[in-house]
Amino acid sequence: MAEKNVAISADHVDKRIASEDDLAPHSPHKLLAAFVSQRAAFMSAPAPYVLLTSDGATVLINDAFTKTTGYGLDELPDIRAYLEKIRRIPSAEIDHVHQGWIRAHKSIRASSTEVTIWTKWDEMRVWMVHTSDPFLWSDGRSVILHSVFDMTEQKRLEQALRRSQEDMRLRLAELESLYNSAPLGLCMIDRDLRFVRVNSALADINGVPASEHIGRLIFDVAPGLKDQSEPLLRHVLETGEPIQDIEFEGMTESSPGHLRNFIEHIYPLRDEHDCNLGLGIIVEEVTDRRKVENELAGANVALRRTLDLLFLALRTAGVSVFTQDRDLRYIWIGGDYFGCDQDEAIGASDADILPPELVEPMVLLKSRVIETGQAAQADLPFLKDGKTHWCNVHMEPWRSLNGQVQSIIGAVSDISDRKSTEQHIRTLLSELAHRSKNLLTVIQVMARRSVGPELSSEDFVDSFIERLSGLAQSHDLLAREDWRGISMSELITSQIGYLGDEKSARLDIDGPDIVLTPVAAQNLGMAIHELSTNAVKYGALSVNGGQVAIRWSIWKDPEGRPRMKLTWRERGGPPVGAPKRRGFGLFVIEAIAARALGGTVDLRFEPDGVSCMVEGAADSTVLAEPPRVLAATP
Repeated sequence: MAEKNVAISADHVDKRIASEDDLAPHSPHKLLAAFVSQRAAFMSAPAPYVLLTSDGATVLINDAFTKTTGYGLDELPDIRAYLEKIRRIPSAEIDHVHQGWIRAHKSIRASSTEVTIWTKWDEMRVWMVHTSDPFLWSDGRSVILHSVFDMTEQKRLEQALRRSQEDMRLRLAELESLYNSAPLGLCMIDRDLRFVRVNSALADINGVPASEHIGRLIFDVAPGLKDQSEPLLRHVLETGEPIQDIEFEGMTESSPGHLRNFIEHIYPLRDEHDCNLGLGIIVEEVTDRRKVENELAGANVALRRTLDLLFLALRTAGVSVFTQDRDLRYIWIGGDYFGCDQDEAIGASDADILPPELVEPMVLLKSRVIETGQAAQADLPFLKDGKTHWCNVHMEPWRSLNGQVQSIIGAVSDISDRKSTEQHIRTLLSELAHRSKNLLTVIQVMARRSVGPELSSEDFVDSFIERLSGLAQSHDLLAREDWRGISMSELITSQIGYLGDEKSARLDIDGPDIVLTPVAAQNLGMAIHELSTNAVKYGALSVNGGQVAIRWSIWKDPEGRPRMKLTWRERGGPPVGAPKRRGFGLFVIEAIAARALGGTVDLRFEPDGVSCMVEGAADSTVLAEPPRVLAATP
């Protein structure tokens, strides 16, 4: 291994060098000898020095060498010790390196060598060792002076500089790559608005190769943008203030005839003296984005319209919708969901929102949907404003892409009206069955009472049909009013309608506007029919000039209880007498009417005509009292 010279220092020197007479005046040898002879200057010199013989023995080491390496003359008596301790040559190579050093230094001439050494405390340092020409020492030996320049810090700085330069080179390469591959258009222009640099993205936008931009005016390449952008470019050049997010619309050579949308950012380029060199421009094409935004805006309008129609339909139908997560926390609510605030309901539980009586059945129903993954529905009652209402709940699972039940969706509709209608229908059916039984009973009684030994079958049929027709008239009126009741005047008109105009003109009808209950109307109707039939056959309406007065009124008895009275009085007819047989007519007038009205019937067959007075409690016969009520018994 080739030997590199190194300086070695000593603690003390007892030897004397040759006198100046042995050296030629002003020769390098003389100068070196003079320097070394000045022991104090040699030992205190700031740079490390070492004096060696040609065969490698150490003559002198100065203090700077010892201070730098930690080794003195006693530890480095010769070059072999130096090679072992400072150069740290492996023991297997030390003999070879040592012999090489001896051979080299027998014929050495002045030189400089860079070596790496280690100090006593294991610190590595780099030295530049300058080796002198041999000169004679005082004892006649040929010696060599080694002086040391410590390059450790210089090497560290050089290495740091190289690393910095390499990092800068890499960063510049990265920036160059980013500049050229950036998806945004980038360019630099000078103060005359000529291109200095352009990246590939901007070249593609403009439809002109990047190299053909350089030196051209910016508006030679994109003339369609001149009117919009030139004032802004000039403004930035003059003020030095950047402008951002400017949107342009125009055409370029890459797409002639097609308007394109761009967003540009313009900023000034400055040198180290803050002088404005030109402009940097960032160009982002947003044509496709604007198209998508416009389409999205249109879709949002359509979606908003659809949602408005949906919510209108929900409100009209009385339906509300909701979604809940697996923990039964509300995610979204639409419509009037039990009167809750839709925004405040997000994240709430059923216990926070629902009426108390709905919480348990709703939670059970929803938990079953989550566990089974099957839809479910139920009709559930709840209280609102102190009244029982009903809602129909329909729920289905909402699954994620992997098929797992992620949440539930549901719809709630108020079915209180439907339930009320169903109940009303059940009531009507029950009432219809009851009334049908009563009607059949009446018809049976009518049939039995209409039969008499003196009546032929034809007379029975005619009489029976007339009575059925009168009964049907009352039922038609009740059906038209949904069996809520009939006004007294309508009831009388329906029962005498068969008389014709001539006979009807001889009836004097008067009374307040009252509404009879269905039971009162049905029975009074039959009674009026029997009275009118009797008047046509035997009474005042059987002859010319006969008159019938029909009156009704509401009054209060001495205890203040309202009463209703109906009177039938015939005048101007043939003399009448009491009938010999009590048939269906008398039965209807005296028995059925009195029992149905909860009152009394006074039927008289006087010589000047029939009179009948029916009286009963108003609260069991009248639904709506007339505007005037008499205060005393008539």
